Amino acid sequence: MSSSATLTTTGTAQIGVTGLAVRGSNIARNFAHHGTTVALHNRSIAKTDLLLKEHGSEGKFVRSETIRNSLPPLRSRVGF
Repeated sequence: MSSSATLTTTGTAQIGVTGLAVRGSNIARNFAHHGTTVALHNRSIAKTDLLLKEHGSEGKFVRSETIRNSLPPLRSRVGF
């Protein structure tokens, strides 16, 4: 991992992506590459771990094993 990349299982994310097949993983990677911290969730945790292993150096990610665990890291937005 590069020094600019961060993986955490706790923390605050600006956006969450669930479903990490081709489209979801590309969306998550694009956000992370542009400086957004991304909460990751997939039905199969192996898919999440594979994305982090292969592309974790591209930005900041928050790993979660369940959809319930992927929601708290999201920073709430006031004024929506």
